[in-house]
Amino acid sequence: MQDTYGSGEGVVSTILDRIRATAKVELVYGEERKVGEKTIIPVAAIAYAFGGGAGAGVEGSRHNGHADGGSVGGGGGGGGSVRVQPVGVLEVTEDETRMVPIMDWTRIVTTAVTGVAALLIVRAIFRRR
Repeated sequence: MQDTYGSGEGVVSTILDRIRATAKVELVYGEERKVGEKTIIPVAAIAYAFGGGAGAGVEGSRHNGHADGGSVGGGGGGGGSVRVQPVGVLEVTEDETRMVPIMDWTRIVTTAVTGVAALLIVRAIFRRR
């Protein structure tokens, strides 16, 4: 039986080939900019996520209780996303090069609130005993 939508391996292979073609160091390090005596180079974190799948049909299957001479079923699909998040800048001077991180306050506050909530839940559980 031939899968008219391509094999699952083919979909994944195609996606991986496209990622390999676009995953370059230039995506992580931005264009340098001169600011006075310093050179600033933006730095980012890149994350790829993807998924794909395919289905197949059965020839000569029964449909609504009647024999069907044709094929039934099939399908396929895929999707993905790319996340680019700034993490800092490289600051290059004549004397030194240093990484200046960008503070992600949303993540910091979310982590703190989650930690406090977990502590309160654990505390409430142990007080009941």
